[in-house]
Amino acid sequence: MSVFFSLLKREVRTCFYSPIAYVVMFFFWMLTGGNFIWLLSQLASGESLTVATQLMFSGPLLSISLPFVVPLITMRLFAEEKKLGTLEALLTTSVRVPELVLAKFCGALVFYIVLWLPVFVYAFIQAKLCSADVVGFPDVGALRAGGIGVLLVGVLYISVGLFMSSVTSNQIVAAIGGIALLFGASFSLALLAYSAQNPVLRVIGQYYSPYVHMMDFSRGIMDGRIVVMYLAYAAWFLFAATRVVEGRRA
Repeated sequence: MSVFFSLLKREVRTCFYSPIAYVVMFFFWMLTGGNFIWLLSQLASGESLTVATQLMFSGPLLSISLPFVVPLITMRLFAEEKKLGTLEALLTTSVRVPELVLAKFCGALVFYIVLWLPVFVYAFIQAKLCSADVVGFPDVGALRAGGIGVLLVGVLYISVGLFMSSVTSNQIVAAIGGIALLFGASFSLALLAYSAQNPVLRVIGQYYSPYVHMMDFSRGIMDGRIVVMYLAYAAWFLFAATRVVEGRRA
C-alpha cells in the first residue's frame, strides 16, 4: 500500500507541475464560469431554479467539453513515460503493474475533481443571490447526485484516456484517439437519444448516453444500473491498460 501512495503522490505532483494541466484548468474554468453567467441570464429571463440547478452540471458547454478535456489530462500518463524511457526503468523494479495503473488513474481523477470545484462555489453564490422567501434551494440531494454523476463520467472518461495513452508513446496520438472515441460515442448516443426515429434506437441512446445520464443525475435521479455500468466499463478499460503495460514488462 505504501508503494501505491508513493506512486500516487508522484502522479499528482507530476500532473500539477505540467504546463498543459494549467492550460486545461484555465480553459475548463472559463467554460464553467461562462456556463454560470449563462445560468444567471436564464434565471433573469424567468427560468426556474430547478432547471438552473440541473444545468449547473449538465450545461451544453460542459457536456461537449468533457470528451476533449479529459484526454488532454490523460494523454501523458503512459505515453510520456514511454517516450522518455522511464516506464521501462520503472517496470524493472518491484512495482506491480496494477498498482502503477491505479496510481496514474487516481492521480488524473484528483486533477479532474479539482476542475469541478468552482461549480460548487457557483452553486453557493447562486443560493445567496436568491431571495429570502425561496426555500429548499439549492436542493442538496440534486447537488449530491449531480456530483456523483460528474464523478462517474470522469471515472469512465479517464479510464478510456488512460488506456489510449498505454497503447502509444505519442501524447498527441493518445489525445486524438481519446477525443475521437469519447466524443464520437457521446455525440452518436446523444443523437440517438433525442433524434432517432426508431424507438428501439432511441431507448438504446437514452440508456447509454452520458449526456442523458448527467441530465438525470442533476435532477437528483440515481439509477443503480447506470452506476454499475459506468464502474464496470471503467474497470474493463483499466484492466485492458494493465494488460498492455504488462505486455511491455514481459
